[in-house]
Amino acid sequence: MKKILLFSPMLLALLAVNSVPVKEFVPAKAESAPTSGSLPSKMNIDLNDSTSDEIRAYYSSLNSLNDEERQGTNILKNLKPILQNFTYYSYDTCWKIYEITDREWTLSPAEETTYGTYDSSTNTIKDYQFGTSTSNSRNNPYLHDLYKNRDEKGVTLEAGRLKAWDNHGSTGGGTDREHVWCQSRGFKASSGASGPAGTDVHHLMAGDSRTNQSLHNNNPYGYVDKNKSYTDGTKYLDYIAGNMLGAPVKTSEDDESTVVFEPQDCDKGDIARACFYMVACYNNLSGSDTITQFNPNLTLADYATSNGNSEASSATHAVAMGIMSDLLEWNRIDPVDEFEIHRNNLIYKNFQHNRNPFIDFPQWADYIWGDEIGTTIKPASDRINNSGLSISASELTIKPGSTYQISATVDGNAYVNWSLNKEGIVSIDKIATLSKEAVTITALSEGEVDLTASALVDGELVNKACHIVVSNDTPNNEETEGIPRLYIYIGLAVLAVIVIIVIIVIIAVPSSRKKAKKTVKKVAKKQIKQATKKKK
Repeated sequence: MKKILLFSPMLLALLAVNSVPVKEFVPAKAESAPTSGSLPSKMNIDLNDSTSDEIRAYYSSLNSLNDEERQGTNILKNLKPILQNFTYYSYDTCWKIYEITDREWTLSPAEETTYGTYDSSTNTIKDYQFGTSTSNSRNNPYLHDLYKNRDEKGVTLEAGRLKAWDNHGSTGGGTDREHVWCQSRGFKASSGASGPAGTDVHHLMAGDSRTNQSLHNNNPYGYVDKNKSYTDGTKYLDYIAGNMLGAPVKTSEDDESTVVFEPQDCDKGDIARACFYMVACYNNLSGSDTITQFNPNLTLADYATSNGNSEASSATHAVAMGIMSDLLEWNRIDPVDEFEIHRNNLIYKNFQHNRNPFIDFPQWADYIWGDEIGTTIKPASDRINNSGLSISASELTIKPGSTYQISATVDGNAYVNWSLNKEGIVSIDKIATLSKEAVTITALSEGEVDLTASALVDGELVNKACHIVVSNDTPNNEETEGIPRLYIYIGLAVLAVIVIIVIIVIIAVPSSRKKAKKTVKKVAKKQIKQATKKKK
């Protein structure tokens, strides 16, 4: 199956010539508020990702603010009026929106759209018609559900694949509308899920229903302590293994819950950035916003927040979600990927018309809450998504039991994710930091494995791989590196000797010839003299 065509220089040229009337959205104004919307019976869907210039323009109102207003929580205060200039939809309408925003584009490419016509020259779907129920699923693509295991290409494994109009809300493994930020944490409306916050698709995502209801539920996020009793998703379904509920690794005297939910690794960053967005879009840091059950006042906390009954926020009471330090770590170890970037752009261009700034600039989370707190954001120049990537070794040969360190360096402020294409050959111990990351490799058993560092460069996922050979028959990498150096030193010494000999020969040859010539002349003179004597 073909993969969806994303933004490219060639596509830019085609768009300039063959464009369809797709609505363009200007940067948000200083004062704004969410407005309710509805989907037309037919609409044109723009599948193109925003350019860097378009992304920077969206946040351009921040550029004129002084440095203090672009630091710490002031960033959240000043992002809010930009983000809140958006359109929200009903809870039921979100099922239709998922056909585009949460579509698994590899399994369901745009070319396979039935009710609507895909135009490859403009990368748009003309006259798209949404499904309405399982009995009327005009367009029924596979969905990219949270919590379902994926293979090495990022595609959901066969057992967990569900289409948009298959099974909604079943505890047997259907698809839910998953509130990444639990409704009980600040905005549970008496009438059920309602917009803006309750239906904001930047955090209301398609997700596995069993994981949502049995593991996540209303629990805070955090690393689960595997040295204690915990529940793994495998208990329910094999294809949700790796999603866990248990005691937190990090504990605090402020803890309100004894358990936390830890999602599978490939969803950790997506969840963290959705939570960051919610605090940026829904806060009262200005002290003058209208706070309701639909438009809450939210914040982050570095402890296990409550998983009990619904807690409402107010203008003076922000309801927290935790654990903040774990969410920041997840933002680093699971960097923004192609699917997340594309989802952000599909929401912006076709539905809500607002963006998640922590997908565009993931480093901003550390500027607000993390190690880089106090750094001034610069929408006009900060690196978008992530940045350039290099690693310190592309090949490595070591013995079982040996260790070796490889580092990755990223231009600007970006994050690196490390992965192995197979288990059991080596283990890696990684420490994620801003702009640079080192991993210690420990060789476990003989074999070959690829260690891949991944980051986004100008919106494109870039991979740098190191091929590792673990063998008892090969000297350790340090020794292997030493042998070529010895040969080089010996070679240089031999070359130096040869050069010296050549120089000596060059210098010596003329003088030798001169000496020989004198000797020949001397002998010749002596012979002539003797011959002359005999004649006399």
